[in-house]
Parts: sequence; C-alpha cells; structure tokens
Amino acid sequence: MATRKINAYFRILEKEAEHQDLFLKIDKLNKIQQSLLAIIPSHLVGHCAIGLPNNGKLTIFAPNGSIATKLKQISPTLLQKTQNLGWEVTSIQIATQAQYQTNNIDHVNQKKRHLGKSGVASLTQLAATLPASALKTAIESLLKNR
Repeated sequence: MATRKINAYFRILEKEAEHQDLFLKIDKLNKIQQSLLAIIPSHLVGHCAIGLPNNGKLTIFAPNGSIATKLKQISPTLLQKTQNLGWEVTSIQIATQAQYQTNNIDHVNQKKRHLGKSGVASLTQLAATLPASALKTAIESLLKNR
C-alpha cells in the first residue's frame, strides 16, 4: 500500500517542471545501469554500480579494492563495449565506495557447499591429532554441523 502512495507521488513530481531534469537523470542512470549488466562479467555485476557519464567519463563504483582492481584490469574492454553500445564515453574511472550496498545479489547466487567424504575423513583425522584448542573445537563443530 505504501509503495502505491510513493509511486503516485513520484508520478506527480515527474510532471512538475522543476523536477523533470532530476527524473530524466534518474531514467538515464537506470538505463545505463541495465546496460551495465550486459558488459560487466556476471560475477562482478552484483558488486558494482555506475554513476552518470560526465564529460565522456563513466565512473564505476566498487565496494572494495579487490573488486575495483578486477574492474580496472578489464576497463579497456569495458570502454570498448560501452562505445559499441553507442555511449559517448571516452574513459572509465573505477572508484571504491566504502559501505556501498549491493542488491544482495551475492546472497541469491551463493550455493551451499558440502564437505565430501574425504574432507570429512581428513578433518576427523586432524581433529583427533590436535591437542585441546580453539582450532580443534572449531573443526569438531564444523564436523558436527555439516
């Protein structure tokens, strides 16, 4: 019910002249973000977002340095792909944005991993040889909760 009220409010604001520029930018950013799904490798898509292109420069935001580094490595390819899509982009900047929230895509794509028989046997053997310690307790807990 609240969503309907908000959407109705946005539809009213969108028609007002003073807010049209903002909504045009929002629409443009949304279209670019959707296109991003086609050019960024699937394992990185859920971990990044983009800003509006400004003076030919496209900024891609990453939540941490590791993902930023991967994006920097493929940035020449990304630049070529954005140009092939008809975007007026001459450079790509990768920026790290702390506390960046993704759409929880990584939670959807996570698979529950199972420990195989040989892994269980190896961990059981390791736990048996360890003296009483936090490591031994952790391994025993892992084996119990698998």
